[in-house]
Amino acid sequence: MTVKVGIPVNGSNISGPGEGAEVHIFEIENTKYKLIDRYENPALKATSTRGIHMLKSVLGKNVDAIIVAEIGEPGVRFLKNKIKIYYSNNLNEDEAMESYIHGNLEEITLPTHEAPHNYGNSHELK
Repeated sequence: MTVKVGIPVNGSNISGPGEGAEVHIFEIENTKYKLIDRYENPALKATSTRGIHMLKSVLGKNVDAIIVAEIGEPGVRFLKNKIKIYYSNNLNEDEAMESYIHGNLEEITLPTHEAPHNYGNSHELK
């Protein structure tokens, strides 16, 4: 079975949906993964609810899951019953993909921060 995962990134560092410079889409088959798409994060040009723009873009790529460093309430609500959200827990992109494949990432079901976005917050799961 093939699975697709979206990740917002700055370099190889995972970020939140509204902060990453790029979005990377990976395809996983068995225990192997490969980068199949990368594009500028549409959130960068948005003026409000930036993360939603990124999340819409990955849904358009038919991903099964997303891995993020943080996500707010609008993003969690938007993705509910659509795809699963996983917390990167300060892992880089490759480490997070390996952890995802082996079932070691924590699923996010609640926001990691409150709205409006608090840039001083640590973005740890509550």
